[in-house]
Amino acid sequence: MKRKRVGAHPRNPIALAARRRAAGPHGPSRKALRQQEKRKLKKLLGQD
Repeated sequence: MKRKRVGAHPRNPIALAARRRAAGPHGPSRKALRQQEKRKLKKLLGQD
């Protein structure tokens, strides 16, 4: 009887591509972008 390798072969072949996409670098969150914009605006207005 063969032993199954659980992590190596997902049941859904499309899940492998999805897992690779999810493992890549992520961009900044919406909240982080909003905070960054607020900081820029405060700097421009001179409200440090």
